[in-house]
Amino acid sequence: MFTVSSELIDKIKYISSRLKETYDRVYDREQIRQKLIAAGAEMSVVEPFKRHELARVLANREIAAVDGSVNQTRGEDPHVLYFFQALAKTTSGYKAFTSDVYTPLIEQDENETNVHKRKQILAKLELEAALQLLEERDIAFLLMDGALYHYRIDAPDEWEQLKEKALEKEVLLVGVSEEITTDNLQKIEPFSNWRGYDRDVLFGVLAYKEMVYVEKIQQKAGLVSVWCRFSRDPAITGFDMLTEQQSEIKTVARLLLTLTPENGRGVPLFIDIVDREVRLSDDMVEAFIEQYIDVEIRRRLFVKKRHDRPY
Repeated sequence: MFTVSSELIDKIKYISSRLKETYDRVYDREQIRQKLIAAGAEMSVVEPFKRHELARVLANREIAAVDGSVNQTRGEDPHVLYFFQALAKTTSGYKAFTSDVYTPLIEQDENETNVHKRKQILAKLELEAALQLLEERDIAFLLMDGALYHYRIDAPDEWEQLKEKALEKEVLLVGVSEEITTDNLQKIEPFSNWRGYDRDVLFGVLAYKEMVYVEKIQQKAGLVSVWCRFSRDPAITGFDMLTEQQSEIKTVARLLLTLTPENGRGVPLFIDIVDREVRLSDDMVEAFIEQYIDVEIRRRLFVKKRHDRPY
């Protein structure tokens, strides 16, 4: 049993009531659907592929997914080690791994935050693993865990290489996003007087299997994005593609729907499988440190006094 002040509980309840009041008042499903139509949104329902349809679309090629993982030693910056791993894997089981280790103690750039550095390293590794897979296998769909847009920011050179290879080999390159952090709807009429993130506005608005595309706000930097509801969960999932492959939006939506459990969280199961396989656990990090880092260096740089507390 832990002790919590009554004041903290009262403040939590207050925040809860304010949020409920705000969101219940503003986000009316039918009203939002009418606003989407008024904004020129393209709304349609897709169906999962039947077995013979999927076989025809794949034409003996494979589906692949890419994800990455980062974890760190216990401690505070800069006395930390970061471990990175990326995995590109096909549904047949073929794998391409990439990895790296970074510490601010010997590589810190004064003009760059550690958060940015970690994003750069992980993006680069994921793109390198994806490129390796495209060079070694015949891939039809390559699913990246997260929006494609951040790759061109965090690892522009590797992004251009992967993009060119995907277009050359006619691989449909897709970024799948469960955490949608954009607020683009409020930038257009008739949502201009609204405030809120797109995922919150569209929560429970789309029907199962429905997707929506608003050209004014979902096309930029050579990419086109779409919002969909791939499961019974009321939250939306987003995916983005290269504008050169925009004609295949419905094909991609049908594939993602096919790969997503109806009663799941709205993300293709194979992406979750890759995520689980590539993940670096705390126990793995501790094992790396104990086995491969010099004992004296470990105690001097990476063991904090508070770790020796008797409780």
